[in-house]
Amino acid sequence: MTKLNKYQLTHLSRNTQFILFNLQGKLLESCDSLFSTKALRHKIVFEWFPFLESVSDALQMMEPGQEMLFQRLQKPAIQLLGAYDFKIVRPLTEQNMFLLIIMDYTQMYRQYQDLQQQYNELYIEKQSRERSNVPST
Repeated sequence: MTKLNKYQLTHLSRNTQFILFNLQGKLLESCDSLFSTKALRHKIVFEWFPFLESVSDALQMMEPGQEMLFQRLQKPAIQLLGAYDFKIVRPLTEQNMFLLIIMDYTQMYRQYQDLQQQYNELYIEKQSRERSNVPST
């Protein structure tokens, strides 16, 4: 294993969880990086994430090799209280299952929101100054 592979695995294990489940939503395997699935194994995956249940028909129609990306999901489950991207993949080799990749981007989205807020405040301040400098007619 190269140094890059080690860094890659370390990063993924902190920020990403991989979950395999079958067409019916039964959990097959999880790396449990972000949250433990031990207590959830008796439930189907669609019950863990209500939004997944809402797109379950679309998942069933996915072609092998096709991916769906859901970005910036806020608090998508009881166990996940931040902002996450969910990628769902229908593997080419195992067509009876899905790979759910959950990426924790909470800090990145928080920083992005802070930057947007600063920009908006500066823009409002600029508009206010321009209005106060306009001579009255």
